[in-house]
Amino acid sequence: MTMRIGVDMAATVGQKSGLGFYVDNVAREIQQLPGDHELVPITSIKKNLNTPKRVAWDQVGLPLSALTKKLDLLWVPAFSAPRFPKPIVMTAHDIFGVTHPDQFSGVAKRYWSKILPESMRRADHLICISEYTKREIQTHLNIPEHKMTVVPQAASAHFSLRDDVHNLERSVKKMGVETPFVLSVGTLEPRKNFERLVEAFVHADRGDAKLVLVGKKGWEYEGIFAKIRKYHLQNTVIYLDYVNEEELVTLYNTCLFFVMPSIYEGFGLPPLEAMACGAPVAVSQNTSLPEVVGEAGIVFDPFDVNSIRERLDLLLTDPERRAKMREASLVQAKRFSWSRTAKESLDIFNKVFQS
Repeated sequence: MTMRIGVDMAATVGQKSGLGFYVDNVAREIQQLPGDHELVPITSIKKNLNTPKRVAWDQVGLPLSALTKKLDLLWVPAFSAPRFPKPIVMTAHDIFGVTHPDQFSGVAKRYWSKILPESMRRADHLICISEYTKREIQTHLNIPEHKMTVVPQAASAHFSLRDDVHNLERSVKKMGVETPFVLSVGTLEPRKNFERLVEAFVHADRGDAKLVLVGKKGWEYEGIFAKIRKYHLQNTVIYLDYVNEEELVTLYNTCLFFVMPSIYEGFGLPPLEAMACGAPVAVSQNTSLPEVVGEAGIVFDPFDVNSIRERLDLLLTDPERRAKMREASLVQAKRFSWSRTAKESLDIFNKVFQS
């Protein structure tokens, strides 16, 4: 009997974030795997939703749509899971709002404090994207270990080393980016810690290097631009809003190195994408990021501006170290693949379905 797996595709519409790419990649790979299963996409959404509308879709729209599909199992790969008469497998990306409730208000606070934890407890099984996320859920939500399996993410195959230096440099100039530059990618919001990165860059031995920040403006993003103005870095820090995947590949391939100073990450896809393109990486020493970069990257204390600056100086002033780290990045990135993620996810679906 064919196992019909419903999958919520709402994260893939509009301007895709990391969640959307995760859903797209895993769903595509599962469809290519052998076996007696069928992936049934579910969404009636045409654009990105704000939090209230997103919750309404998760809890009302999704189960109503899923009920018409004659499913054996429902996979919720992003956001919260509804009540549903069939088994539910849910991907758990992080519980930032559970551990940092003071960072949210209104519907968003209720989502993190009540709706998401209830979803995780209700799910038949959780796919955790990192060991860190699994530990956080065990610690703060008291969900038993046997209900969780760690299945890491991967970088799209499109993220790879490019050797056409002339075309790469021409492409970055079209984006308004001057070389050499240090790159950081992520939504502009407090937990990404860009303010401390900017402050560290001020005092770093940067020469003529620029700092390029790429990401959509999130909540309380104004503080980052205030910091840039405070230190008169308008010509040193380059901000790019949403960029497409090809442009991001170009930036990863062209940067001196990639830095991710996040205070909290459930996985941290950008450093993995950067490594797949051969970029040296420096990341926060906490949460999931050391899992992702392994011994290929260097780490720093994200709460200490001097610690960030010291790592920036190390990579800004040592081209031989950067060259060795480029090789190590490529090796580390090969440990992750969407085909592996898909196979391990499908194994979980089969286990839940058969039980």
